[in-house]
Amino acid sequence: MKRIAVGGLSHETNTFAEGMTTFDDFARGRGFPGLMIGDELLQTLRGKATSSGAFLDAADEEGFEAVPLLWTFPQPSPMIEQATYDRVLGMFLEELEAALPLDGVLLQLHGAMVAEECEDCEGDTLAEVRRIVGPEVPVITTLDLHANITPLMVEQSDALVGYDTYPHVDSYERGQDAARLMIDMLEGRARPVSALVQVPMLIGPPRMCTLIPPMADIIALAHEVEARPGILNVTVAGGFPFADIAHCGASVVVTADNDTDLAEAAAAEIAQAIWNRREDFRLELTPLSEAIDYALESGEGPVVLADGSDNPGGGAPCDGTVMLQAMIEADVPRSAVAIIVDPESVERAIEAGVGETVTLEVGAKTDDRHGPTLTLTGYVRMISDGRYVNRGPMYTNMEVAMGRTVVFVVGGVEIVLTEQRIQPYDCQALRSVGIEPRDCLLIGLKSAVHFRADYGPLAEAIFEVDTPGVHNPDVTKMQFLNLRRPIWPLDEDQLTEWTAGAEEADA
Repeated sequence: MKRIAVGGLSHETNTFAEGMTTFDDFARGRGFPGLMIGDELLQTLRGKATSSGAFLDAADEEGFEAVPLLWTFPQPSPMIEQATYDRVLGMFLEELEAALPLDGVLLQLHGAMVAEECEDCEGDTLAEVRRIVGPEVPVITTLDLHANITPLMVEQSDALVGYDTYPHVDSYERGQDAARLMIDMLEGRARPVSALVQVPMLIGPPRMCTLIPPMADIIALAHEVEARPGILNVTVAGGFPFADIAHCGASVVVTADNDTDLAEAAAAEIAQAIWNRREDFRLELTPLSEAIDYALESGEGPVVLADGSDNPGGGAPCDGTVMLQAMIEADVPRSAVAIIVDPESVERAIEAGVGETVTLEVGAKTDDRHGPTLTLTGYVRMISDGRYVNRGPMYTNMEVAMGRTVVFVVGGVEIVLTEQRIQPYDCQALRSVGIEPRDCLLIGLKSAVHFRADYGPLAEAIFEVDTPGVHNPDVTKMQFLNLRRPIWPLDEDQLTEWTAGAEEADA
């Protein structure tokens, strides 16, 4: 029986966010154990809608032994302490060495992990994996659509299989693709070779949404190319624009069956299509007042305000108050804000008790870049343990832990206050605390795009609102120091033309 290692070492690093990511952040997890090793990995991820869950199901279906390594995926957060990265990677590699000999390695990585002394943690990880298993053992990894794909990542792996969707509802399917490709390699049916083209573009997260053009059209093209003879996989990565590193930005990787020229031509074709649509990727945010007025005038909901600048799913603190303050000042009825991370306010609300009126100092406990702390008087409607299970199409059946959670009501606004940062992309974040999204006129969510998977079918309208923060969808407002230049739209006056493959040809 073939022995294929299964593991994951993931983090989405926002280098603009305050503070550092520590080992405790990796150990804490996000509703499931933070650092899973051995049988715990098998028991926790089997049956879950993740790439690793697909790896484990494939082992049962294809008859190979899934050898568990280490799996970790903490909440997106600031730069990782170098000592923390070294420690976690060391634990991962220790499990890998103990698992030898192996016939293959299947990994679930992210593609946007950054440590103090390492801009390309995935490339570094894959290089270490390759050093241990040798050049003949296949190494295949799945990647998030927000991966900043580097030449080292391509060089040190046999194939990179990226998500095709944002919201990410296809993690499991891409895991299946990776597992099938692994089996094809081991049985001699495929000899993958890959080509990378980095597109000189930074794309704001809302314009990477694959539910709507232009990204929907680019993914459709990728699928058409993927169906051609000789093509094994096409990955389009929008990139994670909140990592101030040289290789930040959009990219395309095409994997062909023993045909480098075919892979290079296909990657260049798709990359050029992205560049040619660059004006369609330009982002316009809606002023808060305009979005709120729309809801009040229409009287029909739910109208969803997406506060992408304070999105915890991209490393923001999730305790910003600009959107909340605007909703309270507008006296919006039947509304909710999810979530405000504020352990101090949660503690005070619990001390007051359900049904009691209390004055709290809400939000802005992390920094002053997402609005001021608000002095609010309201009543405590509910106290919860903050645990729920995703029922929507993204990471279905995964458990989520918000920590102790309070619903604090100010006027017509129900504020979900939590101890832990989570992105409330699943409707269960509200339903678990007694708020039915369908009954709301206005819902303010700390999310950029993922919420569309579950809230989208319910929403009467959706607005990406203009708020300040370290995950501001308008990338022109970020101050880059390490990014390769020129790049669109920061340097569009210097970069009026670009031809995919030209730089490689010049070199």
